[in-house]
Amino acid sequence: MAIFNLTALPSHHEKEYGYPYKTTVLELLGTSLGRIRVEAKTLIEIAALVKTFGDGVAKQHPETSFMVSIGIAKGSRKPNGFDDADRRHQLGQETWMKTIYKGGPADAEAAV
Repeated sequence: MAIFNLTALPSHHEKEYGYPYKTTVLELLGTSLGRIRVEAKTLIEIAALVKTFGDGVAKQHPETSFMVSIGIAKGSRKPNGFDDADRRHQLGQETWMKTIYKGGPADAEAAV
C-alpha cells in the first residue's frame, strides 16, 4: 500500500478569447488550503480519496478555486498507471478549479 500526500493549492484556469486552450495558474507561494496523508492501493482508491479530501476543502473554502496535488511519500510504490493518470488529471485533481475568461467580448457571456 502506497502513502500519498494530498495538498489543496489555490489555482484556476485562464482562457483567452480566440485561443482554444486553457492555461492552469497555480498559486505556489503562500499557504495551501489543506494537506493530508492517505494510503491507497489502486487508482480507484486514490480518486475516491481525492474526491473526499477536495469536497472537505470546498466546504471549508466555498468560493475558492483550487486543485488537489498528489505527491507520493518517499519509499512508497506507485500503483500501475499512476504517472499516466496523474499527468492526464484523471484522478479528479481539477474538479474544484474555476475558469477565468479574459480578453474579448465574450468575457461576460462565457463566465455564465
